[in-house]
Amino acid sequence: MSVLVYRDGDTLAQAGATLLAGCIIEKPTSVLGLDCSQSLSPLYRKIAGMTSDGLLDWTTVRAFNLFEHVQASTAETDEARMRAMLYSRVNILPENIYSPNTNAQDWSVVCNDYENAILDAGGLDTLVCMVGKDGRIACNLPSSELAPITHVERTEAGRAVTLGISTIMSAKRVIAILSGFDLAPIAGLVITGTVVPTMPASYLQLHPNVIFMLDEEAADQI
Repeated sequence: MSVLVYRDGDTLAQAGATLLAGCIIEKPTSVLGLDCSQSLSPLYRKIAGMTSDGLLDWTTVRAFNLFEHVQASTAETDEARMRAMLYSRVNILPENIYSPNTNAQDWSVVCNDYENAILDAGGLDTLVCMVGKDGRIACNLPSSELAPITHVERTEAGRAVTLGISTIMSAKRVIAILSGFDLAPIAGLVITGTVVPTMPASYLQLHPNVIFMLDEEAADQI
């Protein structure tokens, strides 16, 4: 486990983008798991800039979105947000972008198909996730018990198909980002506290190759 603290959110975003870029350079055929959170837009913007500068090639990269909300057809999807934040700004092939299909009627099939797609790709090489102020990762909310694999979770924004804890933990490398004063009360619990389902991100302590990246605001109480 590594814990890295940066001066501010912008420096954190630059460092995160540089780390993710290094993963792609190290393995051009990387299979990525990417958080759809709007909070990651600064990081995605910076890595898109590296790509436009000719430093990165995404043509053999595959990217799996960590979740997709089940929304009305008029609402912006998480996939659309990812396209705006990242995919439309880099040269990733459309067929290499994966997101849960929330139009299906049988949710067990949707979840199983997405889980199998990740397995068929050889598993996730690098997963990037924001830690929420309640300790969530992806759409795995605090609970008495956490679902291990891709499943439907009920969130404040409605139902979401999300990767489960075991699927996240199966990634070869996890980059977990905590940013802002809102994260300060739980940062210590996430990184060094008891591993409990009421703090989903605490499970990342058990990952053999997790990198916690924080700005000074989030690290204020550690």
